[in-house]
Amino acid sequence: MRIGLLSREWPPEVYGGAGVHVEHLVRALRARGGDVAVHSFGGTQDGATAHSPDPRLSGANAALQVLSTDLSMAAALSPDVGPGVDVVHSHTWYADLAGHVASLLHGVPHVVTTHSLEPHRPWKAEQLGGGYALSSWAERTAVLGADAVIAVSQGMARDVLASYPELDPARVHVVYNGIDAELYAPTTATDVRRTERPETAASPRATTAPGVSSGASAPRPAAEESPSTTRSRSVCKASLRGPCRSGSGNQRTQATGLNQ
Repeated sequence: MRIGLLSREWPPEVYGGAGVHVEHLVRALRARGGDVAVHSFGGTQDGATAHSPDPRLSGANAALQVLSTDLSMAAALSPDVGPGVDVVHSHTWYADLAGHVASLLHGVPHVVTTHSLEPHRPWKAEQLGGGYALSSWAERTAVLGADAVIAVSQGMARDVLASYPELDPARVHVVYNGIDAELYAPTTATDVRRTERPETAASPRATTAPGVSSGASAPRPAAEESPSTTRSRSVCKASLRGPCRSGSGNQRTQATGLNQ
């Protein structure tokens, strides 16, 4: 079976949990003999195909640019331009419409994995304006039209059915996020955290998204601690790529409590 996996994130352009999930999912599928063709919004590692918005939409609402990228993905899955696929699997609203269109166009099943839900993210109207209505429409259309919907937890499954009550519960399946237990293992090493002075890194959204208050208050405890007892306080969201680090470069640090 040839799988067309559609994701905004793919290495080296991974910035959140969905991207980490996709990277490890593809690795596991391929290790089991799966033929997976990855289509992303920019990352090309391990042979992935990158897609970009239509340049004629460079000044348009960001949601329109996303939808144009989705159309590029759907077209690339055609057996007329490549080997074609037997099933398409999309992750997050960014790629969901690509999967929906590809399913209709090429007559293959579409699987959606829900990592978050647009109805639960109303603050995005501040970022996208009317584009939030488009992103909500894209997700709704894809979820209701999908042959199967994967929720990453029981809580997410309940949220999916609450947000889209028209959806047949029999099409919703819970598949928990997995990790590579050898890569993501406890360590007693401290060199990755060593720094010359206490530091706290916080990166909240500049919107009313949950987590802003947590990010704003995060530095206070560290400021009250003695440098002799705390050399560094970097609050990180695990990336599964290795230990948390503070400092510059491509290491990503975020205050806990923040969404993607």
